[in-house]
Amino acid sequence: MNPKLLDIPIHYSSERLLYRSYTPEDFEFYYQMLKDNWDHLYEFMPTDLMPVKSKEDVALVFQKHQKQWDAKKLFLYGISEKATKVYAGETYLANPDWDVPRIEIGYFMVKDHTGKGFATEAAKATTGLAFEKLHVSRVEMEIKVDNLASIRVAEKCGFTLEGRLRNRERKKSGELIDTFLFGMLLSEWKKSLGD
Repeated sequence: MNPKLLDIPIHYSSERLLYRSYTPEDFEFYYQMLKDNWDHLYEFMPTDLMPVKSKEDVALVFQKHQKQWDAKKLFLYGISEKATKVYAGETYLANPDWDVPRIEIGYFMVKDHTGKGFATEAAKATTGLAFEKLHVSRVEMEIKVDNLASIRVAEKCGFTLEGRLRNRERKKSGELIDTFLFGMLLSEWKKSLGD
């Protein structure tokens, strides 16, 4: 599949949540969100966000992300509650292999929005986006073995644990850690919808 032919939506929704790509109007807010949730998100923070110290730094990171979006390599969406429009977290599609085609999904919820089932809802919605709009045949999740909350999300969404990648990542402390690889096929997604 030629990724240039893909028509990636800049927003979508699920039962309780709205998802939209970030805009320059989000830079100041995003910086404040990082500050407010630093301890909560620290261990899972992407390396490009670690040095952020201002909204200008956020702007530079988002410019890089926009280039990745344009190259069909990364699709980031902010998540907000439908009822309140309050920011709840982020979801993404990343690391595609368009020859298969396959893609990885991920997400985070800000501290005030954990424990409400939003992560599972977001993961399901983003998985659906990957299959229905990007027309992939496979969706993956890589989860550190000590991230019990995300392991539960993968299981609730119907992903299959396919393997354990030993010493796959390094924690912020420097400790090497194994990663679980979860996968879902298009046929499994369709079956979950009753098709």
